[in-house]
Amino acid sequence: MTEKDCIGHDVAVIILNYKTWQETLDEIRMMSQISDINCDFIVVDNCSPNDSYEQLAKASKLLNYTLLKSDSNGGYAKGNNIGLCYAKKHGYHYGWIMNNDILFESNFSLSRLLGVFQQADDIAVVNPDVYSADGKLYNRDSKRWTFSDLSFGMYRYKKTGREIFDQGGWGYIYRPQGCCMVLDLQKCSEVGFFDTHTFLYCEEPILAERLLNKGYRCACDISNKIVHNHSYTVHSSLDRQRVINTHLNSFMYYLTAYRKFSGFKLAVCMLFQKIKLTYLEK
Repeated sequence: MTEKDCIGHDVAVIILNYKTWQETLDEIRMMSQISDINCDFIVVDNCSPNDSYEQLAKASKLLNYTLLKSDSNGGYAKGNNIGLCYAKKHGYHYGWIMNNDILFESNFSLSRLLGVFQQADDIAVVNPDVYSADGKLYNRDSKRWTFSDLSFGMYRYKKTGREIFDQGGWGYIYRPQGCCMVLDLQKCSEVGFFDTHTFLYCEEPILAERLLNKGYRCACDISNKIVHNHSYTVHSSLDRQRVINTHLNSFMYYLTAYRKFSGFKLAVCMLFQKIKLTYLEK
């Protein structure tokens, strides 16, 4: 493991890398050129089967980031927990989880994003609005999903889930966006960060449930937006059927372990989710 002295900034940007070391380096270079983003970088290589770790190690001194390596590919939750725990241990206040396929609007302001934490004592996670490359606003998931939202009312939730009560450039949401979110490390450490029972998918609503049990909430900074080339790494690494199966397994774990759904409700929600993944998200 190669490291650098992490004493310095209050925010650690955590990038989880799996095989796509070139995109990870490009993301660091781009973010380093944004004047408002004055952070330290922590890259966690998630046991890539190619030469990612070696390539990242070569560039770490030049680009001045800490490089960590997972001993196995345990997925999103386990990999990001490595970075979050490291950041907490080394005195950072915030951990900014970042995919390596994020683009920033020209007026993006990290200061505004961090300012949302000061608006209420119960805010533990903040993310900006997230758009697709074709300009579509991803669902903010502004309210906690009901049985109807996850089944017969799924289409209605596509609209209601985007509605947010603007409290001056920000608003509460149910769950954060995992591609780009800032975590208050102290508050999130109280719930053990991410639940590592999932490999991919549903980490965000699971984290939201863990935080709600502690009296904490998530928020969206609607004054900032980023563009996300959604699931670039996932879909380049896994075939479509494996992606669907992984998603369904994580969704079932969320419903049973955190929402206590069983019997009829569980079966119906799983059916709708399978239809959505198989036929509606091609």
